Amino acid sequence: MKNWLIIQASKAKKLGSEKVVTMTLTKLNDLLMTSLLDIAGPEKSLQTVFEGGVQLGHEFMMELSAHLEPDESRIPAYGEAAWIMFSGHKPTEQNLENIEIDEKEAFLYTFTDDDSPWCRDISFPHKFCQFPAGAYQGAAQTWSVLTRDGYYNVLSRETKCKAVGDDCCEFKVFFVPQTIDIARMKELYPSLFEEIPTGFSVY
Repeated sequence: MKNWLIIQASKAKKLGSEKVVTMTLTKLNDLLMTSLLDIAGPEKSLQTVFEGGVQLGHEFMMELSAHLEPDESRIPAYGEAAWIMFSGHKPTEQNLENIEIDEKEAFLYTFTDDDSPWCRDISFPHKFCQFPAGAYQGAAQTWSVLTRDGYYNVLSRETKCKAVGDDCCEFKVFFVPQTIDIARMKELYPSLFEEIPTGFSVY
């Protein structure tokens, strides 16, 4: 299923057809989320979809491993390229911030989409774009391992979603030095763990 998704997104990008992307992503994500919700309940289903995205992001970044650069300033370029590839258009806005956590330098990449195909025309009681949120975590963690010897642990979350009534879908990707553990992140950012309780991905 993951390979099929990559092929369909690639074809749609090549043809410049966002309609194909929308039909594919929205229907597939809707089927995946609602089916799992019926079977496993909200907590387990959201986590399962997120982890599927993590694995896809890891595999996709491994395919690009020969072309990656160990430069944090390139994060928005990688993030934008990934959203175009898999969602059919550029993010509405994106920003890379240099932040400080316990006196250590970290980075926060934030991007939004006012019309995300992952949840277009869908109403849902939980944030719906868990698959791309997971994909960014898997991809960014793999980038850290391949280019920075794993210096950063990465935490990615969808923090707003149009499916729950927000004005946009918003994603935040934290690049955190390994010396800061997940318990500390839960203390500082408890809202990030309300729907996806797990922490960093390890490769």
